[in-house]
Amino acid sequence: MILPVTTLALLSTLTVAPVSETTKPSLTSTPAVANILPADTPIVGLINTKGESWAKLNRFQLFKTAFTTASAFLPTTTFSFDYAKDIESWLGDQVVFAFMPKVGSTTATIDSSFLLVAPIKDDTRLQPFLEKLKTDTPQVTVRQYKGITILEMKEPEVPPLQNTLPSLEMKKPEVAPRRNTPPSLELRNRELAPRTKALPSAVRKLKPSSEAELKPNSLTRKRSFAIATFPGYVVAGITAQPIEQLIDASQANNTLAQNPQFQQTFQQSKSDNVLFTIYENLANFVPLINDIYKDPSLSIPIFGDNKIDLEELKEYASVDGFVSLQPEGLRLQINAQRPVIKSKQNKDNTKKAETILDRMPGATYSAFTGRNLNLQWQQLAKGFSSEPQLKDYLEKFRDFFRSSTGLDFDKDILGWMDGDYGFFSFPTKGGLFKFVSPDFNLGIGLAVQTTNRAAADTTLNKLNEFIQSFLAGGVVVNTHDIKGQSVTSWDIGGDSSQSLLAYSWVNDNTVVVTTGFGAIADLVPQPYILLPTTYNFKNATNSLPYPNHGYFYVNMGSFLSWVYGFMPSVFNNEYFQPYKQVLGSVYSISATTSTTTEREQFDILLVLAPTRNK
Repeated sequence: MILPVTTLALLSTLTVAPVSETTKPSLTSTPAVANILPADTPIVGLINTKGESWAKLNRFQLFKTAFTTASAFLPTTTFSFDYAKDIESWLGDQVVFAFMPKVGSTTATIDSSFLLVAPIKDDTRLQPFLEKLKTDTPQVTVRQYKGITILEMKEPEVPPLQNTLPSLEMKKPEVAPRRNTPPSLELRNRELAPRTKALPSAVRKLKPSSEAELKPNSLTRKRSFAIATFPGYVVAGITAQPIEQLIDASQANNTLAQNPQFQQTFQQSKSDNVLFTIYENLANFVPLINDIYKDPSLSIPIFGDNKIDLEELKEYASVDGFVSLQPEGLRLQINAQRPVIKSKQNKDNTKKAETILDRMPGATYSAFTGRNLNLQWQQLAKGFSSEPQLKDYLEKFRDFFRSSTGLDFDKDILGWMDGDYGFFSFPTKGGLFKFVSPDFNLGIGLAVQTTNRAAADTTLNKLNEFIQSFLAGGVVVNTHDIKGQSVTSWDIGGDSSQSLLAYSWVNDNTVVVTTGFGAIADLVPQPYILLPTTYNFKNATNSLPYPNHGYFYVNMGSFLSWVYGFMPSVFNNEYFQPYKQVLGSVYSISATTSTTTEREQFDILLVLAPTRNK
């Protein structure tokens, strides 16, 4: 699936009109800001501010540990504000971070676009907060704009670069005129005189050649803050410009509340278990973000060197995402919504046996499954071909593989892999990696289904011939029997206890390949315990969408046990113990992608340990 271009923002736009006291926005049906933001708002981030929702995180050991650790480093007071008293007492249930839309051909910046909008649940408690802002801020300007009071707060200008660094010009030390100084004394004076050294080139470049070369950047800008109040909500920005744009747009009737794509997002965000929601209108978001990338006030580029190409995303109308709590742990979901919502097709969503997962043992450390590896490779190669440098690397790889093995990577290796597949790692006492260490206890496997077994057998036979020829008889390709199952193994010197690779056709259309004979012995005819039957895997995947395109799965308990056992001297160190507690509180990590006629969806689930009572 194509992942959404951003989860980078807490952004959105706002179109506000002063509303009467009788029409204060309510969060029960539509978020307050949806009634004041324009329908073409580029991006909106909704943050749940209910204390009881965030308190639910404490039921998981991971967050209890994190909160306890963080509290030890946080100051008791910040900016002389008490959050519970000064802010939470008047703040509504959802705060929005937003960016206003681009205006015409003007270039958007963070300062000119960013806004924060918060509903007010108690007007009487807001005013003391504003008065405190005026008192605690050095420079405050209060002015009216079309009937709305705007407070602008600015800090003194940060000195320019050349005023904060010592002069980098090379100066000769001043030496008094010579007056028949004895040679010995003259030598002594030279030793005591200040010496000049050539500065490193990186430091010399810091000094501009002229005052004109000083460009506006994060070192010369003024830090500012603006805030305005409306009936029912408060609006803040880095500057007053987006607030004024919001006021100018207040007469528009086409609001975000009337946007069906946003309404669909908001309906899912209303649950108290949803901590954060993001919505992106791609047609307006992409031009905005391309402008912000060019913002000269940004000292570090955050979007890479290339612009986002809107044409490549035309299949999608919007993107939304959610961070939410589940009984098992924490869930991240990202959806790429299609422009036209089509009628749902009748699909069989009944859970079916994933036969490729049945080839993996219950103690599997990690797994990555999917469908039609051949098609996925073709799509990836097509994407590489659009970039000259990547295309060149790809062709060099193909040529190298062909010259080394005599096989065509695309046709011979992947061409027959058109069914379900799975890469996985698992515990085993045999196989290739025991050459690294007797305690390595790791096997890596690949299970592949195919509709063209003849082509697969041809490729495997060619590989058998290649390895024997390449190693000049050092490896013998043998056929073994494991419980009636035929297994082919690349045995060093003909000894199966020293095997590099082994494979077996476990049924007419499925081949399993592993790192050595000792590893495959744990998997054929089938594992003693199947991965899909284990509690840990079920708990990690049962709440994820089905049907889907396959799973990514890590059993953190078994994986960490292998890591700690392999390097005990490192991980049993007393300084690592706090990290072990944090890592050990994550039971599993799972992810999947899925597609419907309406959207493409990406989900990640962290299954977390409950809080431990001491």
